[in-house]
Amino acid sequence: MKYFVEKEDFIFNTRVYQKICYDNNDIKTKEIEEIAEKAIKLMRQFEEKLSFFYESSEVSSINENASNGFIKISNDTFEILKKSIYYSKLTNGIFDITIAPLVKAWAINSDNPTILSKEKIDELIDLVDYEDVILNKNNSTVMLLRKNQKIDLGGIAKGYIADKIIDFYKENNIDSAIINIGGNIKVLGQKDENSFWSIGIYEPKKHSEKIICSIEAKDKSIVTSGGYERAFSYNGELYCHILNPKTGYPIKSDLKSITIVSDKSIDGDSLSTPLFIMGKNKAYEFMKKHNISGVMITDKDEIIVTKNLLEGFKLFEDYKVLAF
Repeated sequence: MKYFVEKEDFIFNTRVYQKICYDNNDIKTKEIEEIAEKAIKLMRQFEEKLSFFYESSEVSSINENASNGFIKISNDTFEILKKSIYYSKLTNGIFDITIAPLVKAWAINSDNPTILSKEKIDELIDLVDYEDVILNKNNSTVMLLRKNQKIDLGGIAKGYIADKIIDFYKENNIDSAIINIGGNIKVLGQKDENSFWSIGIYEPKKHSEKIICSIEAKDKSIVTSGGYERAFSYNGELYCHILNPKTGYPIKSDLKSITIVSDKSIDGDSLSTPLFIMGKNKAYEFMKKHNISGVMITDKDEIIVTKNLLEGFKLFEDYKVLAF
């Protein structure tokens, strides 16, 4: 019989949920609870390094020293920056951590979002260029090339942390678990001997708790991106919280959400938002070209799912399902 321990917390300004499964014959509940607590401490350590909002974080140090030369960073931060540049190149700049000045100016995630003028957008978008993130791997240092440039790792850090937490579970002889960091889900092993993990995909509407379909997963990451949760309305127009680094404006997509299924959560985290920005057709072509698995929900209430996920796919609502 399988037993489990559940823990919730709030890290990186988002809800974190852990579920660790175990066989009571092999390990005691107290030991599992200690592992879950240590995982929370580990996540907080990552937050202290990687948060845009912590003045003492490595990200803040990088931003404060823009154009002032190289600064030393930890191996974790260096690895995330290296992967960020990789995905910026892969998506032709649609993923770009240097979009931070625009995100801060729009402030769509705050209580007081701002409608930016074209002049202000033109001024800030000039600072957006991932090629200005200069890494020196010989001594683990980084520099932002120009003054006032800033980075924000919010589009990649949660995936990196999810991967690290799964590694931590494995080091502690856990073979069945799930970690959910604000929608960045990663599962370890199977739920039990007879079944994989079943991961629900929610109706892409604000505050909706309706699951419209689900997929089965074992040792996989599942990351969803959509513009429905955080947005604001001004003069009858809806502004999504996701900005296009190429234009500086909130995006308008023919997708309601996109879910990426991958081995590494850092990959799903880095790709889900750029693919959402691309829209249905370009996302489809990109996924085909790079052999990416996932589920798209369109503005016409179609569900487009990659064929390799069909075996464990379940539909609960009246949506048209297409496969590729």
